[in-house]
This record gives sequence, C-alpha cells and structure tokens, in this order.
Amino acid sequence: MKPGIKKTMFQLVVFVLTIVILFIALNIWLKAYTRHDKALRVPDVTMQHLEEAALSLKNNALRFEIIDSIRNANHPAGVVLEQRPSAGSKVKENRIIYLTINSQEEKYMMVPNVKDFSQRQAIATLQALGFKIADVRFAPSEYRDLVIDVQYEGLSVSNGASLPVGTALDLIVGQGAGSEKIAIPELIGKSLDSAIIIAHESSVNIGDIYYDVEPDNKRDANKYFVYMQDPAPHMHYNVGKRVNVWMSKNPDMLLSPDSLLIEDIEIDF
Repeated sequence: MKPGIKKTMFQLVVFVLTIVILFIALNIWLKAYTRHDKALRVPDVTMQHLEEAALSLKNNALRFEIIDSIRNANHPAGVVLEQRPSAGSKVKENRIIYLTINSQEEKYMMVPNVKDFSQRQAIATLQALGFKIADVRFAPSEYRDLVIDVQYEGLSVSNGASLPVGTALDLIVGQGAGSEKIAIPELIGKSLDSAIIIAHESSVNIGDIYYDVEPDNKRDANKYFVYMQDPAPHMHYNVGKRVNVWMSKNPDMLLSPDSLLIEDIEIDF
C-alpha cells in the first residue's frame, strides 16, 4: 500500500472513532440532562411517622428538612403534620421537602398579661406566642374595646400562668357604658381563619359554622371560604353579635342563587 493511501486510511479511522466517541458522550450527557429536568410528584407524607416519611421521600429521590415541631394532641407524637411543597406538587429530583412534625412533648408558654390592652393588640400578642382565640365576649365596662379578662375553659388565667402552645383562650372585652351599635363586617369570600380575625376586629364573634360538604381534614378545610353569612354585612347590632357562616370550596357558590345572604331572601305571604 502506498504511503499516501495508508495515511489517508489512518486519518479516516481516527475521524470515524472521534465521531463515535462524541456520539456516545453526547448520548450520555443528554440522558443525564433530561433526567435532571425530570419532574417528580411529591408524595403525601402527612400523618406518617418521621421514619416512614423519610423512607418514602428517599425512594422518590427527594430530601427532607424538619423546620418546625409543634404539639397537636389530636395526632400521635412524631407524625408529620404539614409538608411544603404539598403532596402532588411537581418538583425536580433531590428537592428538599420541608416538614412540620408533631412534638413528643407539649411546649408551654407563659400567658402574657394583656389586661387593658386593646382587643386587636391583645389578639396579636397572644397569637404571636402561639395561642389561639376561641371567643371574644363583651361585658359592661367604662372603657370600650379594652381587655377585662383572659379565660381558659371558663376560668380566669392568673398572672404568670403557663399553658400549652396552641391553647384556645377567651377574651372578655369592655363593651363601654353606652349601647353603641356596630356594623356587621363583610365575610363573604374569606377563609374561616380570616373571617374570625375580621369578626374579632369588628367586635363581633363567629357563631355556627356550616359546611356544604364536610371537609376531610384540616388541610382540606383550609380550602373552604364563606359563601353566606347571617346577619348580612353592614347591618347594625350590639357588640358581641354572633355571625353564622356557611362554608364551601366550590367557587360557583359565590355566584349561585343559593348563596344569597339570609336578609336578601324575600318571603311572600
């Protein structure tokens, strides 16, 4: 074989091998790249014990991090109460799922002295420490809207007392010397938590709560909103009036004739 032909054949072989190597490398890179961008669905690990939840997340190529530990007496200790992102969300591989677990022990907090605080200030102070406001009741007092007492299960909470975080407290608030009427707030379209806050800030209480379909759990209940209320907004009553609300997670209920305010329904005799 002539030297020129031999050199040409060698160059051709090198060229073909280079193409093959580049093709293999590109194929490997594409597989890794497409797998990296592959979306995974987050499994539901709520109400699972931490060990079970950790295994489930690991099997789905996900990581986890505990961001909070709270005490909920309605569920076993050590179970996952909340997760972010939520179950069913699409995430990338190796994403961190943030978990809130049910503490093994109750966490106690000293109830601050909020007497003579305004109602709004007292609620904000107690909620910032993890307490809940179950009810706001009004009593005769020289000064309107100032806290007279804080109660738990019908008994006054003494100064310096400690209660479990998450305890629901009642506020006794001054009604004032007069018989002033207040306007019922607009609650339509609000979540229950928002409706409670708005009601308390307006010196009224949430009364009976009705669901068109009973929620499966607390997370499901958070999807519901007020579609009807009684009394209707802007009507005037004494402070402390209880407002009944009807809840749904169906957005059509806001536009449905069945979602009329109680006072908007005319009865012909």
